Amino acid sequence: MYAGTADLARVLRLQGITETQGTALETALAAACYEINSECNGDGTIDFGTPYPALAVEVNLERAVEHWRQQASPFGIIGLGADTIPVATARDSWERHAQKLMPLKHTFGVA
Repeated sequence: MYAGTADLARVLRLQGITETQGTALETALAAACYEINSECNGDGTIDFGTPYPALAVEVNLERAVEHWRQQASPFGIIGLGADTIPVATARDSWERHAQKLMPLKHTFGVA
């Protein structure tokens, strides 16, 4: 992981983290980290060395926030408002992160 649970809790404005929440924060960060590694190297492994690039830390936190929020509001059709008007959520929430990580990418697919 390129960021810690304390960093993610700060971004999410969580205080007094329970053990269950701590585990969920770690899971969200780990999932985001794996996505970053997969995007940058293709096989889920990469070694940026320390200190980690600021871009990797930033995307790790941003994507982990999305994973955290998806626990309560998953992708798909959700109801909004008092009349529960159905609204479709975005289909590809990763693409903006992939574009941001382009400078750190080590491998590119062959067309």
